[in-house]
Amino acid sequence: MSNMYQPSGLHVMEVNPYLTCVLCGGYFIDATTITECLHSFCKTCIVRYLKSSKFCPICDVQVHKTRPLVNIRADKTLQDIVYKLVPGLFRNEMKRRREFYSAHPKEAAHVTCQEDRGDLTEQRVIYSPDDIISLSLEYGYGNNQLPTTFHSDDKTDSRRRFLQCPAAVTVLHLKKFIIMKYNLNQTYLVSIMYYDEVLQDNYKLMDIAYIYTWKRNEPMRLFYRITDNHKKIPSTSNSTCFQTSAGVGVSETMTGSRPLLSRDTSEINTSRTDTSPAQKREKRRKPPVETRLSLKKKKRTFKNKKEKQFY
Repeated sequence: MSNMYQPSGLHVMEVNPYLTCVLCGGYFIDATTITECLHSFCKTCIVRYLKSSKFCPICDVQVHKTRPLVNIRADKTLQDIVYKLVPGLFRNEMKRRREFYSAHPKEAAHVTCQEDRGDLTEQRVIYSPDDIISLSLEYGYGNNQLPTTFHSDDKTDSRRRFLQCPAAVTVLHLKKFIIMKYNLNQTYLVSIMYYDEVLQDNYKLMDIAYIYTWKRNEPMRLFYRITDNHKKIPSTSNSTCFQTSAGVGVSETMTGSRPLLSRDTSEINTSRTDTSPAQKREKRRKPPVETRLSLKKKKRTFKNKKEKQFY
């Protein structure tokens, strides 16, 4: 398989120094940043540390002379990054909080934030690789896709296929699914799109959900298109029809590229430039420069011979 299908990215262990707290050695939980030097720690770790010291544990900058807790702020952006990069961390942390407050109901009465109690909210959507994501696949081009139903009053899509996949499934897996479904060979190119944007092969479903802020209130809507690599045909806005090798015919409204067509070589543009008949006659009439020079020499020698014979 070509190199374009090889996923490229960083492992979590490569960014661990930026996700871990120097005080406890674990991943950030309730990440909190000191406003004076912008160093981050776990909330419980830095609060406990500042009770005995008023200086940053990393750079030794004074946080505050008398009240160091005034110059620390919750860093929700950093905490979201940690939860999204470390698999299972968010779910395990929420589970520990629920177990703790169920065993200590008096402390739970003083906690007003649902996330602090371990209750999952829609405001923070964190996915894990084993989560099941509902999605749909349909042939089209996003906002300019085909009408997927033949009856306007029918809400069911006859061409829209619904799937349930783990969040760790990649775009490359979906491409292989389409290739096997239509029995396509290597000459055909399959592209997966989130509406009008083409997705990279190494994107996981959870990555797509994070990038495009997808919520679970409806299936993730993905589109695909099939093109022939060997045919370079200009784009058109007319409705065309193609048929896969499995015999499934699909019509499409084109927006930027040409779909899979039948094996008709008459539509293929060639790079050969045809010459006009006048240019051809001009080429035949004018011999090359070397030929013209040799003809002039022959004429000159023949003329000299004639003059010698005359005298």
